[in-house]
Amino acid sequence: PKKKKAARACVHCQKAHLTCDDSRPCQRCIKRDLASTCTDGVRKKAKYLQEDEENIFHHTLPQQQHQQQQQQQQSFYEGTCIITTLPNLSLSLYKKKVDQILSFSSGFSSTTPLEYSMLTNMLGSPHQFLDSASCSSSSSSTIDRDSALLYPAPRKTQFPNVKNPYNYVEGYHYLINYVRERMGKQELMRISKALALFRPSMIASMMNLTEADLIFTERCLQRTMMEYEKLVPYSGTPTVIWRRTGEIVLVGKEFSLLTQWSKEALMNKKTYIYELMSHTSAVEYWEKYALHAFENANSAVYSTCILLSPTKQLVPCTFCFTIKRDIFDLPSIIIGN
Repeated sequence: PKKKKAARACVHCQKAHLTCDDSRPCQRCIKRDLASTCTDGVRKKAKYLQEDEENIFHHTLPQQQHQQQQQQQQSFYEGTCIITTLPNLSLSLYKKKVDQILSFSSGFSSTTPLEYSMLTNMLGSPHQFLDSASCSSSSSSTIDRDSALLYPAPRKTQFPNVKNPYNYVEGYHYLINYVRERMGKQELMRISKALALFRPSMIASMMNLTEADLIFTERCLQRTMMEYEKLVPYSGTPTVIWRRTGEIVLVGKEFSLLTQWSKEALMNKKTYIYELMSHTSAVEYWEKYALHAFENANSAVYSTCILLSPTKQLVPCTFCFTIKRDIFDLPSIIIGN
């Protein structure tokens, strides 16, 4: 006669997929000398029941963690907001915003408006820079000031502990004097137009940043550079990394081999990437950078350029650069290969 199916099989019958009986030990385990270990088997729960239990178990903890993270972020970024890019900001609205920003209240960081006010001064009257260049020889104080900007003091070999926002104004001062002293009127106008392309977006992104925000972005930048210092030696590609003002912050060994510029020569003092380019290549770089500075895409920009060796020899190159942004969507570093 056919055996009656038990309500629950024992462990051994369940494992062997055989019919068991209700007695413990069952007859099959008695015959196989497994009576001592004959116990009820554990039924597998349906998959949807397991998922429900896991969801119930893990639901409260992530929710609490998420709330804690939101509270921390809210307390850190309280009073800040990220404004979307405004590429078509009219000139009148732009001037109005600049006037408001330059007369900032105590809620703004004192270093925030200076970066784009420097852009405003350069773009507002490019002819004045040319005129002042012709008269600079008559003033010894002007010569001393310009030479100090063109030949800045050596940088520190190690990044200090970040306690203040990074001074990008110095980089724009240097750019102004470099273009005024080294390039002609045509190059100055082209660079001015390039800077005018991303000026409204720069203003919109920076107008509500506090000093704490700027310090945080600088700490993030330097933490990122620590990672790139580990990765670049393994790439095998000539690599150089610079800030949005063009100041070089990392030089790969292959780049030094290509251009004959030693790492010490480029890093012991502030050096800007456009100083290593021919004038035509420098102007083309700023034009391409302006087009992609506030794009949503992170794709690389491909182009050609002519680099200059320490002996002023021309080094034709095909290169690409990728713009990396910070949490406020501001250009942070540019990676050139």
